[in-house]
Amino acid sequence: MALKIIGCALIMALPLLPVSAQTSVCEAGEDLEIVTSSQAMRAALDADLRPILADKGVALARTERTIAALRPMDTISLETENFPGIGLAGEIDNLEVTGRFSRTWERGGKREAREAVARAGIAVAETEREIIEHDIAHAIETLYVEAVLLKRRADLACKRVAISRSLKEIVDRRVEAARDPLLAQARSVTDLARAEAEALQYHRLAAERRMTIASMWGRAEDFAIEPGFIERRLKSGQLDIPGVYSPEFEKLQAEDRRLAAETELRRAEAVPDVTWSAGVRKFGYREDIGVIAGVTIPLGTQSQSAAKAAKHRVQQELVAVRERVLRQQLLRQAVNYQRAAQNAQASIRDIDDVLLPEAIRALDLAQEGYDRGAFSYLEIIDAQRTLAELREQRLGHIETFILNEAALSRVTGREDWQSIVETAQ
Repeated sequence: MALKIIGCALIMALPLLPVSAQTSVCEAGEDLEIVTSSQAMRAALDADLRPILADKGVALARTERTIAALRPMDTISLETENFPGIGLAGEIDNLEVTGRFSRTWERGGKREAREAVARAGIAVAETEREIIEHDIAHAIETLYVEAVLLKRRADLACKRVAISRSLKEIVDRRVEAARDPLLAQARSVTDLARAEAEALQYHRLAAERRMTIASMWGRAEDFAIEPGFIERRLKSGQLDIPGVYSPEFEKLQAEDRRLAAETELRRAEAVPDVTWSAGVRKFGYREDIGVIAGVTIPLGTQSQSAAKAAKHRVQQELVAVRERVLRQQLLRQAVNYQRAAQNAQASIRDIDDVLLPEAIRALDLAQEGYDRGAFSYLEIIDAQRTLAELREQRLGHIETFILNEAALSRVTGREDWQSIVETAQ
């Protein structure tokens, strides 16, 4: 008697469940423009201002090269001696005025060495753009994968809605035939409402993630995910490790070349420059004029240049160690990505080949048996839950595989990842 009362109460509360508003989520078709992952990367790279910032850095480095090609400036000086004073020193006839022109003769190839340093600085600045582009591509790829997986979870939720709706029809027939209590019908409606609410939630999350991607290039409209994205990535996945790669390698190598050029510049600075000067000197009010000339050679340049060159050699060694450390870290990451992707791939095969077909078969048998009265409603719910968990596990393994396979592509510099970035430029 108590069960009948509870069942009647639940039936009376059923209209309060927002079923009709959520059903349209699975039934409505999407008429949106399809944006592929490559198109999203290209649009994001075109809209992002960070590559422009890197280009300005390259332009600045090029101005440094122009400056490095200039020779030392000539100088003109005007000097006075024996300027009239007071008393006995007030005789203006003692005033001497000297005009002098000076020019520095650079020796040891300093100008060429400065230009080499500036050219190496341009190469270092140019590597910043590639690093930025890879960061943007990585961010967009991760967001796109998340959007694809949320869309797939929404599709799985819609499959659960279809199963729950089919099960509700069976329960309704059994309740009308007085073969099941009203409580079973109330529970079937609740399960259907829960499935539709979950589908609505995943659809909202997927749309939110797509809009996050679209905001990367200022798009205000929603778009559709590339069809067959997951299947294509599962088939084309490569899990080999031919080597490791990072745009940071290019930057470190360019930095090494710049430091080598700096070392050569310091060696050139060990050769002292010669500054020569020539001028005239006028003596007082008389018409006496003399010609003057001079040569200036700095002392101690070798010791200072040797110390600076030693500093740059140590910096070169530091850059070489940093490159080896980065290579070691990337190799370790690549091995971890490879193992995670391989394990996920094996789990997907196990679910597809054995577990998922058996779970679908068990649910069909449970529904058929329940319709005949051989099984209880709880046994159907258990079979349905098992199928949903397997599909969610499979999607989780797909997420693990795709993200690790993409990460492996980046750290190994595979051609498919390079082509993604290059076509997006």
